[in-house]
Amino acid sequence: MSVDYRSPRALIESGAITIPELFEWNARENPDYPLFRYPDNDGALKTITYAEAIRAIRLVARHILALVGSAERCAVALLANADSVTYIITSAAVLRAGHILFPISTRNGSAAVSHLLNRTNCRHVLVSEDEYMQTLARGATTDMPDVTLHPLLSFDEIFGGDGDVNGCGTEGLPNEFKISDIGMILHSSGSTNHPKPIYWTHKRMISRGTTSWYGEVDLTGITFACPGTPMFHAQGVSFYLTSVATGLILGVFPPASPPTFPTPENVFENVVALGGYIVTFPPFVEEWVQDPAKVDKMQRMKGIIIGGAPLKEEIGDDLASRGIPLIIWYGVTEVGAIADVIPANPGMDWRYFSVTRWVQSTVVDAGDGKFELVILSSPEDPHPVLNTNICGVDAYATNDLVVPHPTRKGFWKLYGRRDDQIVLSNGEKTNPLPIERIIKEDIHVRDCLVFGNSRFQNGVLVEPEAAFTFDPKDQSLLAEFRNKIWATVERANVFAPQHSRIFKEMVIVTSPSKPFDYNAKGDNRRNPILDRYKGEIDALYAGIEESAQSDILAPSQWDPEAAKAFIRTVVQKVILKPLDDESDIFRSGCDSLQATWIRNTILRALRDGSSELPMDFVYQAPSIAALTDVVRHAALKDDKARDALSAQDLVKMAESYSFNFPFRPGQLRQRDEGKDVVLITGTTRGFGCDVLEHLLRSDDVSTVYAFNRKGSQAMDRQWEGFRRRGLEEDLLQSSKFVMVEADLSIPGFGLDDHLLSGIRDSVTHIVHNAWKVDFNLALLSYEVDLKAVRNIIELSLGSPFVVPPSIQFVSSVGVLRNCALEQPIPEEPLSPASALGTGYSEAKWIAERILCNVAEQYHVPISIVRLGQVGGDRSGYWNEKEWFPAMIKSALFTRCLPNLQAAVAFLPSYPSARAFVEMRNSRSLVLHLSHPRPVPWHTLIVPIAKELGVPLVPFSHWLTTLEKCDNDTLDVRSLDPTQNNPALRLLGLFRSWASTSNPGPVSAMRMSTEKAEAASETLSSLPALDAEVARGWVAGWRRVGFLPMTGQPPPASGARTFC
Repeated sequence: MSVDYRSPRALIESGAITIPELFEWNARENPDYPLFRYPDNDGALKTITYAEAIRAIRLVARHILALVGSAERCAVALLANADSVTYIITSAAVLRAGHILFPISTRNGSAAVSHLLNRTNCRHVLVSEDEYMQTLARGATTDMPDVTLHPLLSFDEIFGGDGDVNGCGTEGLPNEFKISDIGMILHSSGSTNHPKPIYWTHKRMISRGTTSWYGEVDLTGITFACPGTPMFHAQGVSFYLTSVATGLILGVFPPASPPTFPTPENVFENVVALGGYIVTFPPFVEEWVQDPAKVDKMQRMKGIIIGGAPLKEEIGDDLASRGIPLIIWYGVTEVGAIADVIPANPGMDWRYFSVTRWVQSTVVDAGDGKFELVILSSPEDPHPVLNTNICGVDAYATNDLVVPHPTRKGFWKLYGRRDDQIVLSNGEKTNPLPIERIIKEDIHVRDCLVFGNSRFQNGVLVEPEAAFTFDPKDQSLLAEFRNKIWATVERANVFAPQHSRIFKEMVIVTSPSKPFDYNAKGDNRRNPILDRYKGEIDALYAGIEESAQSDILAPSQWDPEAAKAFIRTVVQKVILKPLDDESDIFRSGCDSLQATWIRNTILRALRDGSSELPMDFVYQAPSIAALTDVVRHAALKDDKARDALSAQDLVKMAESYSFNFPFRPGQLRQRDEGKDVVLITGTTRGFGCDVLEHLLRSDDVSTVYAFNRKGSQAMDRQWEGFRRRGLEEDLLQSSKFVMVEADLSIPGFGLDDHLLSGIRDSVTHIVHNAWKVDFNLALLSYEVDLKAVRNIIELSLGSPFVVPPSIQFVSSVGVLRNCALEQPIPEEPLSPASALGTGYSEAKWIAERILCNVAEQYHVPISIVRLGQVGGDRSGYWNEKEWFPAMIKSALFTRCLPNLQAAVAFLPSYPSARAFVEMRNSRSLVLHLSHPRPVPWHTLIVPIAKELGVPLVPFSHWLTTLEKCDNDTLDVRSLDPTQNNPALRLLGLFRSWASTSNPGPVSAMRMSTEKAEAASETLSSLPALDAEVARGWVAGWRRVGFLPMTGQPPPASGARTFC
């Protein structure tokens, strides 16, 4: 028989009621309404009503007052292994007695419990009668003689008496409660240290109980089937707080002492009997789906609420496809619920949640399309823990990373913990949790932890199951165990990003004498464990050079075929795919980490010959054939060296790309008067993103074709790029925007004939921005980019218009690196000698020369735009991978910054992109997109130094101090410098500055901008940079964690807005 529920909403909204008073109110207004529901032994559903519950609460409250007294409010802890009804009634009784409820996790060790009792000055603990809790309590209080342990009343003692609500009145119990008083103490999980107490006021408890008001489902009369949910956890607490505020019914195990231990089987039996929503954890769901009969029964439930950890995506997708609503329950103890409670059926978007309207939130860009969720506080109801300040507003940074839904604004998917993220020394990031989850599925593995922070690659620390433990010092047993689990590790590697792959040599196995330890949630204590294994981890990295690909044997004879077979094996085993001997390995997916493994394996093979090869020989010979040639000569002690490139070599390569273009079409026509149709390459990040937005905004442009890498989920990356840079995302839904996934290195770009002809016959302007940026690569690795230039020229020449589409090429000030001309450097073609030194600058010069040849011979309108140093997006953030941010971060280690005697012409990205778009109709062959009003270095560096609290010193002094930081790092050739001090990776660059009479970057060279200013009003009117802009950069770096936050809030506006 259903019973109507009278809602207390109006009373709650008046702001004058607390949780203990709500229990009393419900007993008066809803006496016959169920608070608890559970199946008895014969399967019939039993209920405990509010009338029955209040009698029990008052009884236990009097018991507590008799034990603790009522003279002053104090914390009363619950350390109890009790059934849900008993636990919740006792919790409510502590509140009803006027004291402060302190539920302590039963999963804590004695040291953690002792720490919590001391931190909270708690001197009264209610302990269940089981031996484990008694031992834990006694161990925690051995050195605390003033702490009293009290027995917890059992369910039978609480509900065994006779009488009704009127038989156990309120005499002797407090009648007044202050909503601003502390009502409850919860605690953190203690993943990295001892758990920390978190204080909730009565107001916080009420607001936590009303979160569901802001959801899409009315919870009145709904059952949350939550048997097995620990009621000492914030999630369990939230359930009974929600019940008294909404009429939610709690479905639990039958009360028993000792309580029923939850298993997948008994939890499922109970939730089926109870109905409503299943509240559970991923491991149970993952077991239930193995049984089709259980899946059938789950389809009859209202939904499955999942908390605690991520559900395997393939399982979630299967259940969602069957129409079963899957709901993410996400919150933090420091705030409360964050995800919407309860949304309607999310369907196949079950991974995503929206933030409840109960809280105000924002996100902070964490890079790579990830964002940290930050919950803003309010003066009326401040969060219990505040750890950051966003634009003057106190807030709680959750440390949780989220990924936005590709199309539904305001929906997010949990990605992992920010402090769990592993940042390699090359800046690549790894989320260890998916990798660990797969490896832990191996029958030989109890647990594991991926490591690699500030290193050049990841490793994994594996704790074997008890039956497979051994002494890892025994190398033969270690190799045997690695082989046992290797198939599973390789399965994890398939799902991991390339830079996150784990090599067999990077598996460490725990010692039986140093097992993992776990926190109250049952999670391993990641950081303390890794600290204990620091010696083993350091030794592993130090020995990498000896162990790299040690199973690949060097050839006994270095004849051409044997050498090539050896190199082919080395390369393909690292890249994990077949590769033509002439293919560029870096264009085929090889990254700096894999290049290190290739290099180390080759050096190991050559070790006995004491051969000397340059550190970057893999970059200088980036194919199997080229590597074979270099390594074979080294092995044979042939002094043949790779000759340095000459200026004439650049000219020859440019000429080879400049001839034998196809003839223009026989029938040409004048272009119709109308708007521009623009093809632009490389738009998903950085400068290209900003240029795309300006093109889409332009009233003079009718269509924009954006060419981006094929097979790279270009549209998702485009949304992410706009979002990260604060651009207008709605423009990507404009009818004028066409995303095209293309391969620029092949004729026709890999497009179907219909699409290609449609583009060729309509395009009026081509903007070529896509270019690989890696200053380690040799010129040979940029042949793909040069082929792209050639193919773009062919597209222009194939146009049916009399005047072919113009080509606007994004070049670089890098081509001026050796410029011997007097400053200011003119806007005109330069000799090849100016660009020698890096493959990047050499390739850019060759592209310029090819385009100059085409302009002269085929009359294609060409505009070469040499882009200066771009820094800072619309929010003030400047990509921390570049030299200037790296130099600034070095101050954390050098405790100083360099004072250069130079002027700099840094460009704010957004207005420089607009200037670039304005230049597209210029007929000047070369333009310099550099700030026309350079400012002295000290204009920008002085305010930054003040922000960081460090002095300015001569450049030579700063460089010496930085080099000392490098000398203090681990002395292993194969290790990159630490991620913490990225300036160490650029020591070669900074040393090259020191060799000049006036140290400074290329961007400090004075460049003529006369033609560029004539072509762009935005550039000609660009204001000079000042201290406000510099402080905006610092604020941007602090927002993303690149620089530490200060006690002061960041500037409200970040950087000056250039519009």
